[in-house]
Amino acid sequence: MLSRTMPMILLVTGIVTALPVLQFIAPAPALRLLYKLEIRDQAGVFFARHWGLLAAAMGGLLIYASGHPEVRAPIVLAAMLEKAGLVGLISAGWSQPHTRGMKLVFAFDLTCVAVYGAWFFGV
Repeated sequence: MLSRTMPMILLVTGIVTALPVLQFIAPAPALRLLYKLEIRDQAGVFFARHWGLLAAAMGGLLIYASGHPEVRAPIVLAAMLEKAGLVGLISAGWSQPHTRGMKLVFAFDLTCVAVYGAWFFGV
C-alpha cells in the first residue's frame, strides 16, 4: 500500500517540511507565526535563517524524491533521521518555553518518521 502512495506522501510532506523557508526570508515574523517564539539577537536571526534554509532544502529533496524513485531511499532515510532528531529535541524540552509552539511540528514529524520508517523498512 505505501509503495503506491509514497510519491503523494512525499510530495505533501515535502511541501509542509519546506514551510520554514519563511524563516529564511523573514525570521522574526516567521518564528512568531510558526512557533510562538520571539527572536532577540542577531545570532538567533542567523541560526533561524540557517535552519529555515536547511528545512526548505530537506522539503525540496522530499518533493524531488516524490517523482524520482531512483533517489527515494537515501532521501527518505536522511529526512527520517533529521525528523527523528527534531522529535527527540522537542521531547527533551517538552515543558520548556522554547518548545511551546512546536507541538504540531512534533506530531507532524513523528508521523513522518513512522510512515517513512514503515516504507523504508518494508513494515
